[in-house]
Amino acid sequence: MAETESGSGAPKGSGESPRDDPLSPRLKHDRWVTMPPEGWGAGIGPAAPGEADSGAAPATEPARYWSDEPPAAIAPAEPEDSRRVKPATKTPSTPVYITRRAFRDVIIPLAIAFGVAMFAQATVAKPYQIPSGSMLPTIQLQDRILANRVIYRFHQVERGDVVVFTPPAGLEQDIPYVKRVIGLPGDTVEVRGGHTYVNGLDFPVPEATTPTYTREPHVVPDGMMFVLGDNRNESSDSHIWGYVPEDNIIGRADVIYWPPHDFHLLGN
Repeated sequence: MAETESGSGAPKGSGESPRDDPLSPRLKHDRWVTMPPEGWGAGIGPAAPGEADSGAAPATEPARYWSDEPPAAIAPAEPEDSRRVKPATKTPSTPVYITRRAFRDVIIPLAIAFGVAMFAQATVAKPYQIPSGSMLPTIQLQDRILANRVIYRFHQVERGDVVVFTPPAGLEQDIPYVKRVIGLPGDTVEVRGGHTYVNGLDFPVPEATTPTYTREPHVVPDGMMFVLGDNRNESSDSHIWGYVPEDNIIGRADVIYWPPHDFHLLGN
């Protein structure tokens, strides 16, 4: 009987690895799962004691791998000192970099802000400068106000609102007016004895000056507004030229934003 190793019972040269030894290389589908240790011949087991000394020729069969091709050789790592860093093509001091940076950080934000401001003026709020003293003392000459252009899309004009509107036909003015709404469609407005009456009741405006003129009671027509300036005796308003069409109203004056020291809401 052939001689055995480690009591495994597997004959030497049988072509199978000893199954009892967990450290022994094993074959799978006629290929090595692990590399055979040095001294294994033709993949059939280790050399018997004394064979190395007997001058036996080493196995000539190449080691077997999972594939028919041996693994590709791994290129040695490039020395650290031989690695080169590509020089930067642009530096913060180059004109191209400075131009692009300015375009990104200055021009684009300004363009966006300008677009937002224009959109807001057209749809939300529009600034106006007051050219006259007709709303004194509520609004001073050359004050700047913001007109809320969307407020009247959600509710109706109310008595006491300060509104910005386009002058009615017949007035040779092309700039908007700012006045206070006194009478709504269907209201009866009368001015006498220094008081303004709406539907027979006194309609006081604390900021307004006392009127010295008299106006007989009249009913405000449908689709119209009766407006007066707070500077009652120095205002070109409805007591002189009549009513304002509702469609002429641009928005409600909500805030005085200039000059800064006079910044305040108009109390609507």
